[in-house]
Amino acid sequence: MHTYPSSGTSNDPFLSEQCGADLRDFAPHAEAEWGEDGLERIFASSDIQCCAVVLPILVQPGIVFRALADGKHVLQAVSDGIKSLQEFHTCFRGDLTEDRIPIWAVAENFRFEPAFYKIIGPPAQTLIKNLGSMIVVQVNIEVPMNSKSKYFDSEWRRDPALKGGFITDCGVHFVAGLRTMMDGNDIVSVAAVATHRDPTLPPPDCLTAVLKFRNGCSGVMVITYASSNYKASWRVVCLEGSVQVERGFKDSQFGYPVTCAPLEGQSSSEFFPLLGLEAELRAFASDVKRKVLQVEVVPDWRSAPTEALKDLAIIETSLSSGSNPAAPMTMEPPSINETMWSVIL
Repeated sequence: MHTYPSSGTSNDPFLSEQCGADLRDFAPHAEAEWGEDGLERIFASSDIQCCAVVLPILVQPGIVFRALADGKHVLQAVSDGIKSLQEFHTCFRGDLTEDRIPIWAVAENFRFEPAFYKIIGPPAQTLIKNLGSMIVVQVNIEVPMNSKSKYFDSEWRRDPALKGGFITDCGVHFVAGLRTMMDGNDIVSVAAVATHRDPTLPPPDCLTAVLKFRNGCSGVMVITYASSNYKASWRVVCLEGSVQVERGFKDSQFGYPVTCAPLEGQSSSEFFPLLGLEAELRAFASDVKRKVLQVEVVPDWRSAPTEALKDLAIIETSLSSGSNPAAPMTMEPPSINETMWSVIL
Protein backbone atom coordinates (compact mmCIF):
# COMPACT_ATOMS: atom_id res chain seq x y z
CA MET A 1 0.00 0.00 0.00
CA HIS A 2 1.34 3.43 -0.98
CA THR A 3 -0.09 6.82 -0.07
CA TYR A 4 0.49 10.24 -1.55
CA PRO A 5 -0.39 13.18 0.74
CA SER A 6 -2.82 15.79 -0.53
CA SER A 7 -1.61 18.99 -2.13
CA GLY A 8 0.22 21.25 0.30
CA THR A 9 0.99 18.73 3.02
CA SER A 10 4.56 17.98 1.98
CA ASN A 11 5.46 21.70 1.98
CA ASP A 12 5.05 21.93 5.74
CA PRO A 13 7.50 19.77 7.76
CA PHE A 14 5.17 19.58 10.76
CA LEU A 15 2.16 18.55 8.69
CA SER A 16 4.28 16.08 6.75
CA GLU A 17 5.44 14.40 9.95
CA GLN A 18 1.91 14.37 11.33
CA CYS A 19 0.61 12.80 8.13
CA GLY A 20 3.33 10.15 8.33
CA ALA A 21 2.47 9.39 11.96
CA ASP A 22 -1.24 9.07 11.16
CA LEU A 23 -0.40 6.73 8.30
CA ARG A 24 1.77 4.50 10.49
CA ASP A 25 -1.01 4.29 13.08
CA PHE A 26 -3.60 3.37 10.47
CA ALA A 27 -1.50 1.01 8.31
CA PRO A 28 1.91 0.13 9.83
CA HIS A 29 3.13 -1.60 6.67
CA ALA A 30 2.14 1.15 4.25
CA GLU A 31 4.73 3.30 2.51
CA ALA A 32 4.31 7.06 2.11
CA GLU A 33 5.51 8.76 -1.05
CA TRP A 34 6.16 12.49 -1.30
CA GLY A 35 6.34 15.06 -4.07
CA GLU A 36 6.36 14.60 -7.81
CA ASP A 37 8.97 11.83 -7.70
CA GLY A 38 6.82 9.86 -5.26
CA LEU A 39 3.78 10.29 -7.46
CA GLU A 40 5.73 9.02 -10.47
CA ARG A 41 6.87 5.95 -8.51
CA ILE A 42 3.26 5.15 -7.62
CA PHE A 43 2.08 5.43 -11.21
CA ALA A 44 5.04 3.44 -12.55
CA SER A 45 4.72 0.58 -10.06
CA SER A 46 3.30 -2.65 -11.46
CA ASP A 47 2.45 -3.71 -7.90
CA ILE A 48 -0.17 -0.97 -7.59
CA GLN A 49 -3.40 -1.86 -9.38
CA CYS A 50 -5.70 0.93 -8.23
CA CYS A 51 -5.78 4.42 -6.75
CA ALA A 52 -8.26 6.38 -4.67
CA VAL A 53 -7.77 10.03 -5.60
CA VAL A 54 -9.19 12.35 -2.95
CA LEU A 55 -7.86 15.86 -3.56
CA PRO A 56 -9.22 19.41 -3.71
CA ILE A 57 -11.63 19.59 -6.64
CA LEU A 58 -9.62 22.07 -8.69
CA VAL A 59 -6.36 20.07 -8.68
CA GLN A 60 -7.81 16.57 -8.80
CA PRO A 61 -8.56 16.06 -12.54
CA GLY A 62 -4.91 16.14 -13.65
CA ILE A 63 -3.90 13.49 -11.11
CA VAL A 64 -6.85 11.28 -12.05
CA PHE A 65 -5.98 11.51 -15.74
CA ARG A 66 -2.35 10.57 -15.11
CA ALA A 67 -3.41 7.56 -13.04
CA LEU A 68 -5.84 6.34 -15.71
CA ALA A 69 -3.30 6.95 -18.48
CA ASP A 70 -0.87 4.67 -16.62
CA GLY A 71 -3.50 1.94 -16.44
CA LYS A 72 -4.50 2.33 -12.78
CA HIS A 73 -8.09 1.68 -11.79
CA VAL A 74 -9.34 4.91 -10.20
CA LEU A 75 -11.92 5.85 -7.61
CA GLN A 76 -12.12 9.64 -7.52
CA ALA A 77 -14.08 12.29 -5.70
CA VAL A 78 -16.47 14.39 -7.82
CA SER A 79 -14.95 16.66 -10.47
CA ASP A 80 -15.08 20.46 -10.60
CA GLY A 81 -17.59 20.79 -13.42
CA ILE A 82 -19.55 19.20 -16.23
CA LYS A 83 -17.31 20.68 -18.93
CA SER A 84 -14.07 19.47 -17.38
CA LEU A 85 -15.46 15.97 -16.79
CA GLN A 86 -16.65 15.73 -20.39
CA GLU A 87 -13.30 16.98 -21.73
CA PHE A 88 -11.59 14.54 -19.41
CA HIS A 89 -13.56 11.67 -20.92
CA THR A 90 -12.55 12.67 -24.45
CA CYS A 91 -8.86 12.79 -23.55
CA PHE A 92 -9.11 9.55 -21.62
CA ARG A 93 -10.64 7.69 -24.53
CA GLY A 94 -8.14 9.15 -26.96
CA ASP A 95 -5.03 8.10 -25.05
CA LEU A 96 -5.86 4.48 -24.19
CA THR A 97 -6.31 1.37 -26.31
CA GLU A 98 -9.28 -0.91 -25.64
CA ASP A 99 -7.22 -3.58 -23.87
CA ARG A 100 -5.80 -1.02 -21.42
CA ILE A 101 -9.02 0.69 -20.35
CA PRO A 102 -9.17 0.55 -16.54
CA ILE A 103 -12.15 0.94 -14.23
CA TRP A 104 -13.00 4.60 -13.65
CA ALA A 105 -15.39 5.23 -10.75
CA VAL A 106 -16.61 8.48 -9.20
CA ALA A 107 -17.28 8.16 -5.48
CA GLU A 108 -20.78 8.90 -4.23
CA ASN A 109 -21.51 7.33 -0.88
CA PHE A 110 -25.13 8.57 -0.77
CA ARG A 111 -26.01 6.17 -3.60
CA PHE A 112 -24.66 3.34 -1.46
CA GLU A 113 -26.52 4.26 1.73
CA PRO A 114 -28.97 1.41 2.47
CA ALA A 115 -31.60 3.97 3.51
CA PHE A 116 -31.81 5.14 -0.12
CA TYR A 117 -30.93 1.97 -1.99
CA LYS A 118 -30.68 -1.61 -0.84
CA ILE A 119 -30.84 -4.73 -2.97
CA ILE A 120 -32.70 -6.65 -0.23
CA GLY A 121 -35.00 -4.85 2.20
CA PRO A 122 -37.47 -1.94 2.30
CA PRO A 123 -35.41 1.23 1.73
CA ALA A 124 -37.05 4.46 0.58
CA GLN A 125 -36.80 3.55 -3.10
CA THR A 126 -38.84 0.36 -2.58
CA LEU A 127 -41.40 1.91 -0.22
CA ILE A 128 -42.21 4.72 -2.67
CA LYS A 129 -43.15 2.24 -5.38
CA ASN A 130 -45.93 0.85 -3.18
CA LEU A 131 -47.68 4.18 -2.55
CA GLY A 132 -49.07 5.03 -5.98
CA SER A 133 -48.35 8.04 -8.17
CA MET A 134 -45.92 10.66 -6.88
CA ILE A 135 -47.38 14.07 -6.11
CA VAL A 136 -44.61 16.25 -4.73
CA VAL A 137 -41.01 15.95 -3.53
CA GLN A 138 -39.39 17.98 -0.74
CA VAL A 139 -35.67 18.13 0.06
CA ASN A 140 -34.53 20.25 3.00
CA ILE A 141 -30.83 20.55 3.82
CA GLU A 142 -29.65 22.87 6.60
CA VAL A 143 -25.94 22.77 7.46
CA PRO A 144 -24.33 25.20 9.93
CA MET A 145 -21.02 26.01 8.24
CA ASN A 146 -19.20 27.97 10.92
CA SER A 147 -15.87 27.98 12.74
CA LYS A 148 -16.85 24.80 14.63
CA SER A 149 -16.79 22.84 11.36
CA LYS A 150 -13.52 21.31 10.17
CA TYR A 151 -14.46 22.34 6.62
CA PHE A 152 -14.99 26.02 7.43
CA ASP A 153 -11.41 27.15 6.74
CA SER A 154 -10.65 24.89 3.78
CA GLU A 155 -9.03 27.20 1.22
CA TRP A 156 -10.04 25.33 -1.90
CA ARG A 157 -13.75 25.51 -1.05
CA ARG A 158 -13.35 29.28 -0.91
CA ASP A 159 -11.43 29.54 -4.18
CA PRO A 160 -13.38 31.85 -6.55
CA ALA A 161 -12.53 29.43 -9.36
CA LEU A 162 -14.84 26.90 -7.72
CA LYS A 163 -18.21 28.12 -8.87
CA GLY A 164 -20.82 27.68 -6.16
CA GLY A 165 -18.42 27.02 -3.26
CA PHE A 166 -19.92 24.79 -0.57
CA ILE A 167 -23.15 24.39 -2.57
CA THR A 168 -21.28 22.76 -5.46
CA ASP A 169 -18.97 20.66 -3.31
CA CYS A 170 -21.66 19.16 -1.06
CA GLY A 171 -24.87 19.68 -3.03
CA VAL A 172 -24.11 16.82 -5.41
CA HIS A 173 -24.39 14.36 -2.51
CA PHE A 174 -27.87 15.54 -1.56
CA VAL A 175 -28.96 15.35 -5.19
CA ALA A 176 -27.54 11.83 -5.46
CA GLY A 177 -29.64 10.75 -2.49
CA LEU A 178 -32.75 12.23 -4.09
CA ARG A 179 -32.08 10.67 -7.50
CA THR A 180 -31.52 7.27 -5.90
CA MET A 181 -34.88 7.51 -4.09
CA MET A 182 -36.58 8.46 -7.34
CA ASP A 183 -35.25 5.32 -9.10
CA GLY A 184 -34.63 6.72 -12.58
CA ASN A 185 -37.40 9.31 -12.50
CA ASP A 186 -34.92 12.09 -13.19
CA ILE A 187 -35.17 15.87 -12.98
CA VAL A 188 -35.89 17.48 -16.35
CA SER A 189 -36.06 21.20 -15.46
CA VAL A 190 -35.25 23.57 -12.62
CA ALA A 191 -35.98 27.16 -11.62
CA ALA A 192 -33.91 28.45 -8.74
CA VAL A 193 -32.96 31.38 -6.52
CA ALA A 194 -29.45 31.56 -5.10
CA THR A 195 -28.66 33.97 -2.26
CA HIS A 196 -25.81 34.93 0.05
CA ARG A 197 -26.77 35.36 3.72
CA ASP A 198 -23.62 34.67 5.77
CA PRO A 199 -20.71 37.08 5.07
CA THR A 200 -18.19 34.57 6.45
CA LEU A 201 -19.01 32.12 3.62
CA PRO A 202 -18.34 32.39 -0.12
CA PRO A 203 -21.43 33.11 -2.23
CA PRO A 204 -23.90 31.64 -2.68
CA ASP A 205 -24.63 29.90 0.61
CA CYS A 206 -28.37 29.32 0.01
CA LEU A 207 -30.07 27.64 -2.93
CA THR A 208 -33.81 27.13 -3.41
CA ALA A 209 -34.77 25.17 -6.52
CA VAL A 210 -38.15 24.19 -7.92
CA LEU A 211 -37.83 20.85 -9.67
CA LYS A 212 -39.84 19.08 -12.36
CA PHE A 213 -39.44 15.33 -12.75
CA ARG A 214 -39.81 13.11 -15.79
CA ASN A 215 -43.07 11.61 -14.49
CA GLY A 216 -44.64 15.07 -14.23
CA CYS A 217 -44.48 15.58 -10.46
CA SER A 218 -42.83 18.65 -8.98
CA GLY A 219 -40.63 19.31 -6.00
CA VAL A 220 -38.57 21.80 -4.11
CA MET A 221 -34.98 21.52 -2.91
CA VAL A 222 -33.59 23.91 -0.28
CA ILE A 223 -29.89 23.82 0.60
CA THR A 224 -28.37 26.31 3.01
CA TYR A 225 -25.02 26.56 4.77
CA ALA A 226 -26.03 29.68 6.70
CA SER A 227 -28.23 27.76 9.14
CA SER A 228 -27.66 27.60 12.90
CA ASN A 229 -29.01 24.04 13.13
CA TYR A 230 -28.45 20.81 11.22
CA LYS A 231 -31.23 19.07 9.33
CA ALA A 232 -31.29 16.83 6.28
CA SER A 233 -34.49 15.27 4.97
CA TRP A 234 -35.86 13.86 1.72
CA ARG A 235 -39.65 13.44 1.51
CA VAL A 236 -41.80 12.02 -1.29
CA VAL A 237 -45.58 12.45 -1.09
CA CYS A 238 -47.65 9.99 -3.12
CA LEU A 239 -51.37 9.40 -3.66
CA GLU A 240 -51.44 6.66 -1.05
CA GLY A 241 -48.99 7.95 1.54
CA SER A 242 -45.52 9.40 2.02
CA VAL A 243 -41.93 8.31 2.61
CA GLN A 244 -39.30 10.37 4.41
CA VAL A 245 -35.58 9.82 4.88
CA GLU A 246 -33.92 11.95 7.53
CA ARG A 247 -30.44 12.02 8.99
CA GLY A 248 -30.38 11.26 12.68
CA PHE A 249 -29.09 9.16 15.56
CA LYS A 250 -30.23 5.98 17.25
CA ASP A 251 -28.42 4.47 20.22
CA SER A 252 -25.51 6.87 19.60
CA GLN A 253 -25.20 5.61 16.01
CA PHE A 254 -25.35 8.00 13.06
CA GLY A 255 -27.67 7.03 10.21
CA TYR A 256 -31.04 7.50 8.55
CA PRO A 257 -34.51 6.80 9.96
CA VAL A 258 -36.84 5.93 7.03
CA THR A 259 -40.50 6.59 7.82
CA CYS A 260 -43.38 5.30 5.73
CA ALA A 261 -46.84 6.79 6.39
CA PRO A 262 -49.44 4.98 4.23
CA LEU A 263 -52.92 6.38 3.65
CA GLU A 264 -54.37 3.27 5.28
CA GLY A 265 -52.72 1.40 8.10
CA GLN A 266 -50.08 2.38 10.62
CA SER A 267 -46.91 4.33 9.97
CA SER A 268 -43.63 2.45 10.25
CA SER A 269 -40.04 3.53 10.73
CA GLU A 270 -36.74 1.70 10.26
CA PHE A 271 -33.27 2.96 11.12
CA PHE A 272 -30.45 2.37 8.63
CA PRO A 273 -26.90 2.92 9.94
CA LEU A 274 -24.48 5.08 7.97
CA LEU A 275 -22.67 2.55 5.75
CA GLY A 276 -22.35 4.20 2.34
CA LEU A 277 -18.63 5.01 2.38
CA GLU A 278 -17.59 1.50 3.34
CA ALA A 279 -20.02 -0.01 0.83
CA GLU A 280 -18.73 2.01 -2.11
CA LEU A 281 -15.10 1.17 -1.27
CA ARG A 282 -15.98 -2.52 -1.06
CA ALA A 283 -17.78 -2.35 -4.41
CA PHE A 284 -14.80 -0.66 -6.08
CA ALA A 285 -12.34 -3.16 -4.59
CA SER A 286 -14.52 -6.05 -5.75
CA ASP A 287 -14.72 -4.67 -9.30
CA VAL A 288 -10.95 -4.14 -9.43
CA LYS A 289 -10.30 -7.68 -8.17
CA ARG A 290 -12.47 -9.17 -10.90
CA LYS A 291 -10.79 -6.99 -13.51
CA VAL A 292 -7.30 -8.00 -12.36
CA LEU A 293 -8.29 -11.68 -12.38
CA GLN A 294 -9.73 -11.15 -15.88
CA VAL A 295 -13.18 -12.22 -14.71
CA GLU A 296 -16.12 -10.60 -16.50
CA VAL A 297 -17.08 -7.50 -14.56
CA VAL A 298 -19.90 -4.99 -14.78
CA PRO A 299 -18.82 -2.17 -12.42
CA ASP A 300 -21.41 -0.97 -9.92
CA TRP A 301 -23.66 1.60 -11.60
CA ARG A 302 -23.75 3.70 -8.44
CA SER A 303 -20.13 4.79 -9.04
CA ALA A 304 -20.57 5.37 -12.77
CA PRO A 305 -19.21 8.70 -14.08
CA THR A 306 -22.51 9.13 -15.94
CA GLU A 307 -24.36 9.27 -12.62
CA ALA A 308 -21.90 11.82 -11.22
CA LEU A 309 -22.38 13.92 -14.35
CA LYS A 310 -26.14 13.99 -13.83
CA ASP A 311 -25.80 14.97 -10.15
CA LEU A 312 -23.41 17.78 -11.03
CA ALA A 313 -25.56 18.95 -13.96
CA ILE A 314 -28.53 19.49 -11.62
CA ILE A 315 -26.48 21.59 -9.18
CA GLU A 316 -24.78 23.61 -11.93
CA THR A 317 -28.06 24.24 -13.75
CA SER A 318 -29.72 25.30 -10.49
CA LEU A 319 -26.89 27.74 -9.76
CA SER A 320 -27.12 29.11 -13.31
CA SER A 321 -30.85 29.59 -12.90
CA GLY A 322 -30.25 31.17 -9.50
CA SER A 323 -28.05 33.82 -11.04
CA ASN A 324 -30.66 34.51 -13.72
CA PRO A 325 -34.05 33.70 -12.17
CA ALA A 326 -36.14 35.22 -14.95
CA ALA A 327 -37.24 31.82 -16.28
CA PRO A 328 -36.87 28.08 -15.65
CA MET A 329 -33.90 26.46 -17.35
CA THR A 330 -34.35 23.15 -19.14
CA MET A 331 -31.92 20.43 -18.11
CA GLU A 332 -29.56 19.71 -20.98
CA PRO A 333 -28.36 16.10 -20.88
CA PRO A 334 -24.56 15.89 -20.59
CA SER A 335 -23.05 15.38 -24.05
CA ILE A 336 -21.82 11.84 -23.51
CA ASN A 337 -21.80 8.84 -25.77
CA GLU A 338 -23.54 6.10 -23.77
CA THR A 339 -21.95 3.37 -25.92
CA MET A 340 -18.45 4.68 -25.22
CA TRP A 341 -19.24 5.00 -21.50
CA SER A 342 -20.49 1.42 -21.35
CA VAL A 343 -17.11 0.26 -22.66
CA ILE A 344 -15.38 2.08 -19.80
CA LEU A 345 -17.83 0.83 -17.21
